[in-house]
Amino acid sequence: MTKKSRKTLSIAFEKEAIGQFLLHLYDLQTEKPETDWSISKQEVRTAFLEFLNLPENVVIRKRMPKIPAKEIGVLLRRTAYLIDKPKGCEFFCIRIKKFLQFKEINELHQEFEKKLVMYNAENQKLHRLSTKSNFHITTGLPQFLPTPEILSLKKGNYPDEALCEFSPKFADYLNGGRIFTPENMFDAMKMLLRIEDMNILHRYHLLIQRNVKLAQSSDRYIFTLSGKSRHLGCANDDLLSRFNRVLVIPECKETNLLPKREYLEFLMSGSLDFKSTSIAIETTFLGRIEMVEGKQVTLVMDGNIKLEPKPRYLIIFYPARVTLRYQYNALEIYKKDQEVLNRFLFPEPSNAPTLSEICLSFYNKNIAANPEQKQAVKNIVSISKNKHLSSPFVIFGPPGTGKTSMMVETILQLLHEPDAKILVTAGPNCACDEIALRICNALALGKEPRSQILARVYCFSQEQRRENMNKLLLEYSNMYDWHFYPDLEVLQSYRVVVCTLSAVGKLAMGSLKHFTHVFHDEAGACSLSESLVGLVSALGEKSQLIIAGDHKQLGAIVKSDRAEQLGLGVSLMERLLDRKCYDVVVDGDNEQYERSIQTRLCRNFRSHPAIVKLFSHLYYEDKLLAMAPKEQTNWAENWKVLKDKDFPILFQSVRGKEEVDEDTGSLANWKEVLQVMRYVDDLLENGLGDGRKLEESDIGIISPYRNQYMTIQEELNVARKFQIETGSAEIYRGKEKAVIIASFVRSRTKSIGFLKNPKRLNVILSRAKSLLILIGNDETLSQQGDYEFIIKECQRRGNFLPDPTAFL
Repeated sequence: MTKKSRKTLSIAFEKEAIGQFLLHLYDLQTEKPETDWSISKQEVRTAFLEFLNLPENVVIRKRMPKIPAKEIGVLLRRTAYLIDKPKGCEFFCIRIKKFLQFKEINELHQEFEKKLVMYNAENQKLHRLSTKSNFHITTGLPQFLPTPEILSLKKGNYPDEALCEFSPKFADYLNGGRIFTPENMFDAMKMLLRIEDMNILHRYHLLIQRNVKLAQSSDRYIFTLSGKSRHLGCANDDLLSRFNRVLVIPECKETNLLPKREYLEFLMSGSLDFKSTSIAIETTFLGRIEMVEGKQVTLVMDGNIKLEPKPRYLIIFYPARVTLRYQYNALEIYKKDQEVLNRFLFPEPSNAPTLSEICLSFYNKNIAANPEQKQAVKNIVSISKNKHLSSPFVIFGPPGTGKTSMMVETILQLLHEPDAKILVTAGPNCACDEIALRICNALALGKEPRSQILARVYCFSQEQRRENMNKLLLEYSNMYDWHFYPDLEVLQSYRVVVCTLSAVGKLAMGSLKHFTHVFHDEAGACSLSESLVGLVSALGEKSQLIIAGDHKQLGAIVKSDRAEQLGLGVSLMERLLDRKCYDVVVDGDNEQYERSIQTRLCRNFRSHPAIVKLFSHLYYEDKLLAMAPKEQTNWAENWKVLKDKDFPILFQSVRGKEEVDEDTGSLANWKEVLQVMRYVDDLLENGLGDGRKLEESDIGIISPYRNQYMTIQEELNVARKFQIETGSAEIYRGKEKAVIIASFVRSRTKSIGFLKNPKRLNVILSRAKSLLILIGNDETLSQQGDYEFIIKECQRRGNFLPDPTAFL
């Protein structure tokens, strides 16, 4: 086994660092180059050393401590600045076009920064997290590996009887209707996590590669995955990423004799050193994945190890289990602090406070005019002012009802309390970014410089997104130069900390202190165990918890069907709303519920009234009210394709043929792809009538199947339509577009698979503001009641178009 190597640089860091170096090199030139730029290798290497030693480049120097000057050519090539010259040439040739693009973006960033960032008399950036001291781990993160007993239970797909016999507490959970209690939660949740864990390990076991031939490119090694990954139930890049470690073993007679079970047992051990119980394995090499593109995998070996290109290798991928380990660890923290945490997880009616009326001056005047939002903000602030130890406050926010606006308003109001320390957390980064950016826009540009107001903490995995991130957000984050984890004492001096659940899991490994208020956004989209990661270390005896989301949209992604069936994917929000204190009593058109601990938003400010009425009828008992202004939603009122202009929902029948991708098992339907492209071309060329033109960014395309939306994306790229966003319902959660085109793919089958999930259809229907175009086989989709209702509504309103090829 190789010794531990230096930390490998991220590509995002390299691109920025080499771009900055080329700016330095450019400034050294007497005559500024205007074409592809040739310069002697010796001059570049000397300038590179000078650049690293400049005082302002201390961060780059720390990240590149052992990079010799002679490796500048490797970095130039890897970051695509270098034009290859014949072997032995004494010159580097720099791509001037790529360099000038970087130079222009860098200058724009500097101008933008001057306008947005507050300075004091010493020209210091008051808001920035300090890099003088960094995060220190005080508690290690255990491996939490599944046990051999769990492997034995896997044989029968974890039958109920065996699970109950193995764990009496799990039997209590299962026989009680899959309901957690303070007595059974620790053991029952741990069992569910182990089932999920074992399922993931088994998938990696199936992905082990035999007799692999490696192709070398510089210090990288490339190979093509063999076998059909559809047996794994997902695409290769759903499992593999640049965070996976890799074990590379030269194939020999001994490795060929290893039984398959031994590989799985090895993965279960968590060891990075392969040792067989039956034979001796002498040589192993450790590396990591740098890139996965389809079936092609690029590896980087630890310690600059050079592998022989000719031999065949055994490749073992290690699962990146850190997210699951955070969930296990959160359970352990819960077990220790049950007395405090049970108030938030198992609230009782007695915890509902009696509130006093307070007067607030609202930042967002729209909220002041919205009775549900206004009262909820007042109630949360009142609870805080009167120091009530209440149950979690739940914000049920269906699509477009202003849930995020209300949360931001509440946070701004709470900042008037001098002792308030607020954590905002959610599963996806996009949800955290949206809240953080709105707070920045409200506070960061005030007349007086504001120090230590907001800190947006990113995980290291987000560094690759850095160049595409909002520049204001970067200024208030731990990535304004390069990624670092801030010292917790410094971080918790900030009034508002915004980070994902996983980031809180990382920070919990240090001395994380409790917050006075914890806001958990998108709580309906993650499992209870995922929510625990962000809550158990942040909540204290005097904390207040505010949960927001919509449990009627897509929930957590669970890899194991059995764990999903047993309840692992049920969210904290859904479990809370099943508690008696959150009961809703319907009295005619009115809903009666305890408003001191929940609010149910019902005014949609996103979509056309007909679109709102459709998904409101299907999923929200006709309770949603369309409140968006006409100028925002009536874009399609003159579109030539619609018969009924007051119903901007079109169903286009396409009776194509679904095809299965051999590698991933995902489906595509070429006739639907072509129909999608026809609508895209028509919308962009002709607009929506009456002079209403559309930009590419106004259009979104959703398909439940990865193979379909990737195929559509390829067609858009060929047509150079790069700003139209494609994706699954999961990707489109929380997003909106003026026009949504949905391709359902399934055709001429007896089942429509996971399209039956009403939460998936709910997401698709609720993304469009002005026009919703649905494309699919009407006969096949009508097997499920929700689709049948939509198709019949479109037929009734005259907005149903038959398959254009049906009569040929």
